[in-house]
Amino acid sequence: MESSSINYEYLVGQIQRNLPTLPTIVNELTNVLQNPDASTFAVEDVMTADQSMTMKILRVANTSFYRGGRERVTDANEAIGTLGFEKIRNVVLTTSVFKMFSGPSAEQKFSLEGLWKHCLGVASASRCIANFLGKSWSERAYTCGLVHDIGKVARFKLDESEETEDFITDSQTSLDKKINFYKSELINQSPRHDYLGYLICKNWGLSSFVEGVVRWHHEPQPERRQKVTSEDAHELIDVVILANWAVNDQKFGFSGHESPDKPSDALLARLNLNPGQTDHLYKDIQNELKMTEDFCDLLDSGGV
Repeated sequence: MESSSINYEYLVGQIQRNLPTLPTIVNELTNVLQNPDASTFAVEDVMTADQSMTMKILRVANTSFYRGGRERVTDANEAIGTLGFEKIRNVVLTTSVFKMFSGPSAEQKFSLEGLWKHCLGVASASRCIANFLGKSWSERAYTCGLVHDIGKVARFKLDESEETEDFITDSQTSLDKKINFYKSELINQSPRHDYLGYLICKNWGLSSFVEGVVRWHHEPQPERRQKVTSEDAHELIDVVILANWAVNDQKFGFSGHESPDKPSDALLARLNLNPGQTDHLYKDIQNELKMTEDFCDLLDSGGV
């Protein structure tokens, strides 16, 4: 339960001026792609309405991170046909969310750039795990991993506007006590990034799957995840929890702590992962993070 002394709706209102809404193209693409009969032309019409975003999509779509060994794409229609609807949406979301992580570094180890790298790593690892498990929703897993810690960005931006250091205090508590950031928030009675992020995702109009992951990515027990009813939704949360741990364990980026909770045996069992499979999956995630590192370098260098 959230502390009754914290007015989350007020905090969301305060954050709005520093945390922009998603570009219109993201919402329009979401609406189009919710229609199972959507045509390539309908998606292309949305993309080409924003020429600047179209150029970014083509540049990102042609990186090895997205294109793999395919031929280069030269126009929006070809990009859609080559990458598919969901991957195109994630290209747009990735380039859009990246802007929110640009800003000055905080004290010591924390920076928004480090958090961005962590989130992109969790996105890639989540997709990797979903593919390993043979799930059809691997691109949805990428989206959820990408924004799972958006509440931390909100908290950081709130400190900037209020000239406070509550976020850094929680991060320091995590490092000192060797616990995760979520537990530091509970100890310090700070606004919880999972619930704050959930409210932001609701305001952005993202899917219920994304809302569920952002809200419950620190809750390993399905029976305690309120309003999550479908098996796919619970499985998606489990996948992101596992990805979050793996990326933290690899020290890929920095999300405010260095002591992630290892996924329980019960969680691994729900995903039908035995120890041998887990070792193989972990190697796959390591390889995925190597490619993600190159993609991070592209974004940091202004390639997008």
